[in-house]
Amino acid sequence: MRIIRPMTILAAVAVTVISMTSFAAQAQYALCLPVRGCIPTSQESYNACYQLARKRGWRDSDNHSVGRGLDSFIFSCLLGRIPR
Repeated sequence: MRIIRPMTILAAVAVTVISMTSFAAQAQYALCLPVRGCIPTSQESYNACYQLARKRGWRDSDNHSVGRGLDSFIFSCLLGRIPR
């Protein structure tokens, strides 16, 4: 009986820790652009749109212009305006 109680507590702690890490992996944050506002997104969605932009020829240096081309592309992709 003395062993069962600590093992049960340990199991409950392990389940809690595992479930909290899976929630953290799907954390939401906001991508904001001046004038356009902010949209909620996840890291996975952002990465998918970033990789699509790279495949279509956008480079990080494309953000140095006034229109912030790469960021605008990613923003539009996250809104669903650019087909994946």
